[in-house]
This record gives sequence, structure tokens and C-alpha cells, in this order.
Amino acid sequence: MGTLLMNLILTVVNLAVVPVVFYVAPGGDDGGPGTLEAPFATIQRAQDAVRAQGTDCDSRDITVYLRGGVYYLDAPLVFTPADGGDEKRVVTYKAYEGETPVLSGGRPVTGWTRAEGDQWTAVLPEVAAGNWYFRQLFREETRLPRGRFPNGEDLVRVAAVDDTVTEITLKSPLPVSLTEAEQAELVVYQNWSITRMLVKTAEGAQVRVSHPAGWIGHGSMTTTSPDKPCFVENTRAFVDVPGEWYLDRRTGGLLYQAAPGEDPNETSFIAPRLELLLRAEGTDAAPVRNLHFEGLTFSHAEWALPEFGYVGIQAGHYGTSMEARSYALPGAVKFSRAENCGVTRCRVTHTGASGIVLGAGCRDNTISQCVLEDIGGTGIMVGWRGDALEGDGSLSGDRSLSADWVAPALAPTGNTVGECGLRRCGAVNHGCVGVFDAFCDGTRIHHNDISDMPYTGISIGFRWDSEETTQRNCTVEFNHVRDVMKMLADGGAIYTLGYQPGTVLRGNLLHDVHRSAFAHGGAPNNGIFFDQGSKGYLVEENIIYHTSGEPIRFNQTGPENLTFNTNYFGVSPEDSGFPGDAAAQAGRPRL
Repeated sequence: MGTLLMNLILTVVNLAVVPVVFYVAPGGDDGGPGTLEAPFATIQRAQDAVRAQGTDCDSRDITVYLRGGVYYLDAPLVFTPADGGDEKRVVTYKAYEGETPVLSGGRPVTGWTRAEGDQWTAVLPEVAAGNWYFRQLFREETRLPRGRFPNGEDLVRVAAVDDTVTEITLKSPLPVSLTEAEQAELVVYQNWSITRMLVKTAEGAQVRVSHPAGWIGHGSMTTTSPDKPCFVENTRAFVDVPGEWYLDRRTGGLLYQAAPGEDPNETSFIAPRLELLLRAEGTDAAPVRNLHFEGLTFSHAEWALPEFGYVGIQAGHYGTSMEARSYALPGAVKFSRAENCGVTRCRVTHTGASGIVLGAGCRDNTISQCVLEDIGGTGIMVGWRGDALEGDGSLSGDRSLSADWVAPALAPTGNTVGECGLRRCGAVNHGCVGVFDAFCDGTRIHHNDISDMPYTGISIGFRWDSEETTQRNCTVEFNHVRDVMKMLADGGAIYTLGYQPGTVLRGNLLHDVHRSAFAHGGAPNNGIFFDQGSKGYLVEENIIYHTSGEPIRFNQTGPENLTFNTNYFGVSPEDSGFPGDAAAQAGRPRL
């Protein structure tokens, strides 16, 4: 009897420690058991299997292994509290060892036929039917430019603007006339943001846009005005150099300019369909808990330009001149009301808007060892308020940039962004940043490698005065930020706003902060820019060199509002006093 009892106890113990495992593969079968030998075909089927274990496996962890290959998503993956773990159990979706699963929001474009010369076309009936339109196109791992004038990275300048900011005169005429049916866009570089407006008509140097081309409330700094650089893109006539393309939403015809000798049928082209790839969303009473994603690639996310355009305000927030409110670019991967969740060793790439966003009620989550590159908006946003700005009732006061959470419990708390590589964020909307944190408590941003940015590397705080908010106790330490501010002005490797008690900037290595010939306005670009109301920070052991402006700058604040300790401003590796050992602690190896 004793032996039988002991065996029973051992069996129960073993069941408690052996995790539950499922497998998914692109060539699998959802009617199968989800084993290594007979995997499921879809992640949604694996979710069903995980939910079915809810009352059966007690405290055993659950792991879903994704085999390598591309999973083309028909709809965003949605994870609720029933999909996660609890205080005893962790649920993990991870790459099978040595393989790369790609969760794609796009579809392959095939069936190219030669039109004329090196121009090829593909016909997309769903576009012609009004069921699909895209503004991004990728050949293999390369984002392709839409047909534009002028070509490449050249820009023209604004000569004059009327009082309504809808009639813009350029200093150089366009080579063709345009109508509204073309869906062309005028893109203007403001001081620290950009504006994207739909073109109604264009004749010569005269361009008329559908809505005012700028955030009127900021005056000339974010409103189209004389001498600002711009370009026009997305029209058939401008497709004239290899790699450019144009999608005609009326006919569904996709035009592509190939390189001499290139056959697009021999290459992979992907066009995105989905804006959101994955959403993990709980409630105030029941957050998503202990849900983790490891080693996955999230790729090909679209973003539809609103009818009123993209009037950039700052750091991925935009608005119109007709509403006392603002909007936030969405993320391809979104968490809200989630606790103790994680995204580890994942890759997010080829998006039209932002990468990973943590919104209301996110607590103690970790984004670690991830790579985010070729992101249309901001790489990682902690304190994303897109739903709140849309009017879900979670903001106090109006729906403006500086409105705080209506309840402190909604403020993201204790989240971490660490050891990530971020590059080429702001690829579409250039006023976006690498890592953003605002209206949060206790965020830690550490050991990240951030480079190749059109604007700022790290931005913390979003209140333009010294009033107290939920933003506090942010730690920004040992990050390596360089090769930033490549297009716009009035920013830096690190940018701060507002009163943030308990916030620390420590051990960051900041260098090669540029100023483009097209950067508009007189404000310089700096290593750290302490903007309006910045107050309550400890700034220590930071290393700043090779900046187009001064290493640090203050605007409507001053050093008396901050504590400085043993920083190295203007000391470069060529100098004898350069702290090499300290510099070596910043960032992480590029992935």
C-alpha cells in the first residue's frame, strides 16, 4: 500500500512539473493533435488547445512551439486573459529551436507581366473591388519607395502658402499635372515632425491639398511655411527609377520599375494587409497575465493614411487643425491591461506605423533582446494612448497630448525595455522615435542599441510644463544611441519633457547627433535636450560627443532643476580623458 501511494504521489508531482507542449507548423493540420509529429496549422488552433487546458493542468506551464516558415495572418491574433497564465503558470509561444517563424500581415504579390521597357504590372482584383489598399511594398527585406518627385532623397522647397494652408506653391514645378484620383501625397518636413496630405490638384508649381498642411496650433514650427523642404509621392508618372512603384486603387494595377535585367517573378514581393498583427488585451478586473512570446518575427503591417492626412505633432502623435484633440500611431504588436508578460528575442520589422506598444494598465511587462528595424513609426511606445485618444474614457480632461490618465491605476507601471536593437524607426513618419515613454511610473529603458533615426532616439515625458503627472521614476541607463537626428530638428539622442520625480539618466553613450541640410528652424540638435518643464532628474555618468549642437540644451528649464554628477560632455574617444570602460557598458552587440 505504501509503495502504491508513493508511486501515485510521484506521478502527481511529475505531472505538475512537466509542461504541456503543442506544436504549430505552416504545413500542419488543425484537425490533428498538435504534436511534433502532427502539428496544428494555425496559431488560433493552438490558442483553443491552450484554453482547453485551463482547468486541467493546474500549475503546469504551457509552451506552444512554432516551426519555421511564414504564417500569413487573415486577421490579427487576439489574446485575452483566457489565453494567458496566472500566478502559478506561464504560457509561452516560442520559435522551435534553430527555426524562424514569421507572422506576416501581408500577402505575396505574384503574376507580374512586362508593361513597357523595365516596367512591370501585377493586377490585384481586391484592390479594384475596394477591399484592399496598401502604402508599403517590400521586395525581400527591402522597403520600396513609391514613385516620387524629386527622386531619391532630394527635396524641393516651399515658396509660398496661402492663409488656409491648403494652397502651396513650390520653388520648382512638378513635371506633370495631378488630380485627386491619383491619391498623390505631399510630404512636408516641419521642424520636428512631418506632414502628409492628400493632393487634390497640382499644376506646375501649384499644389492644392485636401486639408490644412500642418498643426496650426504650433504656428510655423509644425505648419507648412516658406522654405520648408518637401516632396510629392505616389503617382504613376513619377515611377521612373528602379525600385519605385505605384498602386492604382481604381484599377487594382500595381506598377513596378525593375532594374535592367530584373524579372520580379523571380523575387519575393510582399504587400501588407493588416495594420495590427497581435493584440493582448485584458480588462481592469482581469488583465492578461504571464503570456510570453519568444523568438518570433512580426512583419508586414500596413497603416492607412486618414482622410485628413497625417499632421505630425510630435513623436508619432498627429492631429488636425479642426479638432482640439490628437491621435497616436497604432502598433503592430499591442498590449493593454497586461501584467508580467514578455516579448523576448523577437523581431518586428516592415511596418507602416509603430512597432510594439504598451498601453493602459500594463504592469511589470518586459521587452527584451528584441530587434526592431524598418519601423514606419516609433519603435517601442510605453504609455501608448491611442485608444484613450480615440475616446475610451481613460483620459482626464480633453483628448490632447498632455492629458493624463483619469485613474493612476491605468498608468503603465514597472515595465522594462532592455537589450534591444532599434534602427531605422520613423521610416514613413519621420518625426517618430526609437523608444517613447510617457505618463508611466517606473519604466526602465536599459542597454539598448539605437541608431539610424530621422529624429530622436529616446523620448521620455509628454507634458510641456512642470505640473506633476503620473510620469515618474523612469530609469534610462546604459543605452548606446548614435547616428540620430538625420532629417529633422529640435531633438536629440535623448529628449525629455516635464516634471518626472525619481527619474534617472545614467551611463548612456550618446554620439553622432546630426543636423541635415534640410532640417528646418534654428533649434539645434543635441546629445540630451531638456525641453519645457524638465525637472527632478538625476543625470550622471553619461558620455556625449560628436553632436551638431551642444552636448546638452535647456528650453524653459535649467540646470537648477536637475542634479548632475560626473558626466562626460564633449569628450570623444580621441581624447585622453575618454572613459572607455564606462562607454563599453552601454548598449549591446548589434543583432
